[in-house]
Amino acid sequence: MWRVTLPFPLSKVFAVGSLHLVPPPRAGFHTPVPQLMLRLGLVDFDTSHVVEFSQRFNQTHVASDQHVTGARVVAGIPGSSVMAPERIAGFQPQVEACGVEIVNTPDELLQRVDAVLINSLCGAAHLKSARPFLEAGVPTFVDKPFANSWEDALALVELARKHHAFLWHASALRYTQEMQTLQSRLEKIGPLHGAVSYGPAWHADGNPGLLHYGIHSTEQLFALMGPGCVSVVNMSTAQSDAVVGTWKDGRQGVVRGGRCGHTAYGILAFTEHGVLNELVSTKYAYRNLCQAIADAFQSKQAPVELDETLEVIRFLLAANESAKRDGSPVLLEEIGNTK
Repeated sequence: MWRVTLPFPLSKVFAVGSLHLVPPPRAGFHTPVPQLMLRLGLVDFDTSHVVEFSQRFNQTHVASDQHVTGARVVAGIPGSSVMAPERIAGFQPQVEACGVEIVNTPDELLQRVDAVLINSLCGAAHLKSARPFLEAGVPTFVDKPFANSWEDALALVELARKHHAFLWHASALRYTQEMQTLQSRLEKIGPLHGAVSYGPAWHADGNPGLLHYGIHSTEQLFALMGPGCVSVVNMSTAQSDAVVGTWKDGRQGVVRGGRCGHTAYGILAFTEHGVLNELVSTKYAYRNLCQAIADAFQSKQAPVELDETLEVIRFLLAANESAKRDGSPVLLEEIGNTK
């Protein structure tokens, strides 16, 4: 339930909060309807994202061009960590400096918020962390990676559908300024016949293979190509991954993930009337993602459908499996198929 407050005595209203109208949007984004301030909760503090998100939602400790409207982080659970427990103590005071109240249990958080962000660094922790909120029907955003296994990814989606809870996921690389510009240019010089998405793909214990950092370049690719990938081949070395995905309409998309040298993000798009090459800056990626989160919670319209999120996870798991098979092709339908 959304809660609202108005600028007159509480005795004359029936709920609490504060009325907040969203100002005109930045160039390149849809026009949101004037909306009410939502109260957000953060879960698990072992990632820098809890600091980045808190600063932008709460409009503090960042430049004004990084500010997000329509939602505010009001409380959070520091939680525990599979991958980096030592980071929690460093990030917690930075979150508190943004005016965020610290609580210890999901029940406490549920009493204070309208929606939650599940931030665990490890994708394997997301199902457990999200479960009490999805079961309560609370709108939920799950940070990257959505899950580390097909079983967990499917369980998250099934929980949301069973309890009629709004759930979505996205990488910030879907929301860079360059991606917005590129998508608008494709309307004029498309259709898109294929693309190469590149960026870092550092490995980390806890998020296998491309799930840790390669997910960003993968989501960047899917933001352009859309769903419909049927198979992948991953030629993987210690220095990089080169993943070729084949879509059901015959198009091919490539993810090149680097682990040495300069590892900038970028996109090469092949269209009917031109070839576009864009280096991608992450300067406004967090801001734009946070604004998309606020807008999605307000509208209950997911910018990325859950079926596409499941396909992205299948793509990454299939790429990891192909690497284990020395570059042999893997059908996405093999992932999670126990027959």
